[in-house]
Amino acid sequence: MKSIQKPIVIVGAGFAGMTFALNLKNLNPSLPILVVDSETNFIFKPLMYEVLSKEIRSWEATPKFANIFSDAGITFLRNCLTKISFKENILEFSDDLKLSYQYLVICTGSISNSFFIKGVDENCYFFNDFHDLNKLNSFLKKSQETSLHKKLFIVGGGPSGIELACKIKDIFTDQFEINLIEKSNEILNKNKIFNREQAEMALEKRKINVLLNSTVQEVSETKISISSEVGITSLDKDIVIWTAGVKPNLSYLETDQITKKFGRILVNNNLQIENHKNCFAIGDISIIEGMEDLPITAQVAMQEGNHLANNLELLIQGKETLPFEFQDNGEMISLGIGEASISGLGVTLSGKFAFEVRRLIYASKLPDITESLKSASSWIFHKKSIFKKFLKKDNSN
Repeated sequence: MKSIQKPIVIVGAGFAGMTFALNLKNLNPSLPILVVDSETNFIFKPLMYEVLSKEIRSWEATPKFANIFSDAGITFLRNCLTKISFKENILEFSDDLKLSYQYLVICTGSISNSFFIKGVDENCYFFNDFHDLNKLNSFLKKSQETSLHKKLFIVGGGPSGIELACKIKDIFTDQFEINLIEKSNEILNKNKIFNREQAEMALEKRKINVLLNSTVQEVSETKISISSEVGITSLDKDIVIWTAGVKPNLSYLETDQITKKFGRILVNNNLQIENHKNCFAIGDISIIEGMEDLPITAQVAMQEGNHLANNLELLIQGKETLPFEFQDNGEMISLGIGEASISGLGVTLSGKFAFEVRRLIYASKLPDITESLKSASSWIFHKKSIFKKFLKKDNSN
């Protein structure tokens, strides 16, 4: 067994970092583990859409890191990483703090990718964290005080764009004319066929306009320019929500400091960074050599975190590590208030029952068991009133 003289430091406490830290501590309670993140709360991103629609409350999707890690016997530090010195095993932070580590796991997640398109950063809303959610929600609520049929564009026909489009339509009915822009010839082009079909029906039912084979050229304060088969069209807009993609959050790395592929840190099948065998990268920021097609999802991040916890314990014990293998457990997507679609492991579900199953599965995966049980019970007691409110509104139309 190797002697641990310095802490195991985890930078980033999203799905990958959270899963790794809790599982490793469970495997070996004596290990000194330090988790560093720039935020104070965990963000359960798949439930942000339900927070927007008030199907759940914000605290249910944002348990505090301090509570989660203190209960597990793990040290948590709120700080922002600015530099890694791999040769010296030293981390530098925004307040000039320096930390040394024996093992390092970086999993700092992803941020919105504007692809250098003019006006996107300045004139679009995003939906990547709770700061984005609160900003978007403020605009949507304020719009209720003005005229109907405001022109709303959502860029990106992946899960985030689809879920947002359906939720906003159900919440605000005729307040917005919703247009979904997708660059390929179909929505959810990397997702399960069943979920894609259910999403297409959900969009059609809500009369959401889908613009396929279309890309955004520019976004100004009042217009959005779209390129399609008919050429470039400039359209009036009231709001554009950008869900067209993400990029790894690697601002702390120096140019060419480590090997990258497609902008992400290249790791081997043990999740180790090349030439730095005591350093690992997991989650959205990493790409596994030979497994480049793995999706950037919470499911992959959690499986990587769990696998790395087992591997690092083997490494500390002086035993041989095992290669990572991804187990596809399927996917879930919400399709408006009280409805969802689930496809995986030979099972397909849609509608209200799928929504209930999806919600309870996510509640069970919340990192703090106390918050998880509170969240599940809170949802069970409140879902009936939510459905009644939605059905009453639906019947009045």
